[in-house]
Amino acid sequence: MARTIINLPLRNSVDESYNTAVNILQANGFKEVSYNGETVWKKGTGLLTAMQYIKIEFTDSTLVVSGWVQAGVGSVGGNEMALNGIVAAVPKKSVMKVIEQIKASL
Repeated sequence: MARTIINLPLRNSVDESYNTAVNILQANGFKEVSYNGETVWKKGTGLLTAMQYIKIEFTDSTLVVSGWVQAGVGSVGGNEMALNGIVAAVPKKSVMKVIEQIKASL
């Protein structure tokens, strides 16, 4: 799995931080889905642009945010791509922008 992982220290409670992150994800068009046995947030279908994924998890006093994209359609979505590199650069920047919004709000 090629994912970009960012650890963010929590300044608020887990519940408050979770709600803040979810509000940002929903405002940016992400929907909660099950992906390979994980609960993640997804945007896009892969038809015109790469599918965008963000996963949020909590460990002790840290919010762990994972972001990646996949190019392809549906279950033929291709491999996960971390948010660096030039392939699918526009969707990668879009995911990073949302992660930066979450980071700034926490």
